[in-house]
Amino acid sequence: MSPRAIFLFGFCVTVLILIISELLPEETKVGALTFSSPDYRKWLSPDTVKYKDISAIIASVDTTDFQLELETQPVHEHSENAQTGSLDNDRRISSENNYAFGYPAGQDTLLFPFFRALNQMSHRNKPVRILHYGDSQIEADRITSTIRNHMHRNHGGQGIGLLPVVPVADVAITFQQNVSPHWRRFSILDRNSEELQINNRFGISGNFVRFLPYNSEDTVAHIGLLPYYGGYRNVQTFTHVRLLYGQTQRPFTAVINQVNTQVLTAHNMVSSAWWRFEVPQNSFDLLLASSDLPDLYGITLDGERGVAVDNLPLRGSAGLDFSRMDTAQMAQIFNMMDVEMLILQFGANVVTNFFGNPDFYANRFARQLHLLKSLKPGLIIIVVSANDMSQNTPDGYKSYPNIDKIRDAQRKAAFEAGCVFWDLYEAMGGENSMPSWATASPPLAQRDFVHFTVSGAKIVGELFCRAWTSEYQRFLNSR
Repeated sequence: MSPRAIFLFGFCVTVLILIISELLPEETKVGALTFSSPDYRKWLSPDTVKYKDISAIIASVDTTDFQLELETQPVHEHSENAQTGSLDNDRRISSENNYAFGYPAGQDTLLFPFFRALNQMSHRNKPVRILHYGDSQIEADRITSTIRNHMHRNHGGQGIGLLPVVPVADVAITFQQNVSPHWRRFSILDRNSEELQINNRFGISGNFVRFLPYNSEDTVAHIGLLPYYGGYRNVQTFTHVRLLYGQTQRPFTAVINQVNTQVLTAHNMVSSAWWRFEVPQNSFDLLLASSDLPDLYGITLDGERGVAVDNLPLRGSAGLDFSRMDTAQMAQIFNMMDVEMLILQFGANVVTNFFGNPDFYANRFARQLHLLKSLKPGLIIIVVSANDMSQNTPDGYKSYPNIDKIRDAQRKAAFEAGCVFWDLYEAMGGENSMPSWATASPPLAQRDFVHFTVSGAKIVGELFCRAWTSEYQRFLNSR
């Protein structure tokens, strides 16, 4: 074909595309099929995505360590002292960047009972407990660790809280876990597991482990926790250890740190063994021996009092799986462990996989919240919204089109169930803010434009703590 013919062919094709683009709509539906037409206007003036400037948000938090000390006395809003000036600045930031907690109409004191429990900590001989549930966004103690550090510094506490016997993720959190190879982990999210057909007792974490020896002589199982000096200082030692177990009628022997031997028996749905140490420990060794070892639901590493904050990730969950667990067992553990508050942080698996009616999700999520609140009278729940997430488009990375609808559905469910709500989507900058987190230096989000990095998760945790501090200060001022 000659150059002239090639030119004429290309010219004709271009003209044809321009005519089609002018006459046909951008999308045409024929039955179940959708046909897209080219739009020459986008070629001439392509859309450019405008990403949010998050510099003010990042500058508003301490990215080295969160050491904000709370007032011990009520502070009046218009006082001229320096401490009040700091508080006013926190409130200004909260107002401008939507960091503040939201409440159902007329219920802006939902957190006050928990704050009262914090102020009565000296009269307790065990911690008050917060469970932080979430999807893969909180795995490896991300976000939770910063919230826990804040609670420890301001309200007392020690240790990392509840750990699974077999790690959920490969990344070490604060302790390296050295366990026998014959422990098998079961999860509420293993939807094809035969275990789900006969047993829905997964403790409070949605996971348990069972010892499955190769032969009848394999009757001794080992659980070892070795120090790993990462994370915040207060989680690296503990004085109280508690093992949660069940599902066996036979006694078994527990050898603690190779010197202390006890014979334990499982009762009803869940039992616990509790060991106290006079000197703070940074490691723990446990041998269990029996021909029929119990299911293990986790092991807690805590201090004598203060606040314990547990990291409970459920990878792949949309926050709708609690009703598939044995709620009677959960209620027993909630009371046994003095659980007073839940933080629920889900959304990634909803935003990226659900494009139906958001009211359907809101109603299902609200039922889960009502169920959880029924497990213990006075239980407080804070719902953390989905964060911004981006998908790759011809015009660049853009927020998923349904994310604000999912966020609104989560708020609707929270308020309908009488829960507190925190809008992480807006706190991090809102629409098209995730690319700014992912391209920051150092990166604050991963290149999947969904999950935060360790640095980004720390900032998210500190934004949450800033909102918490503002509410706690409001409580102090109201006394």
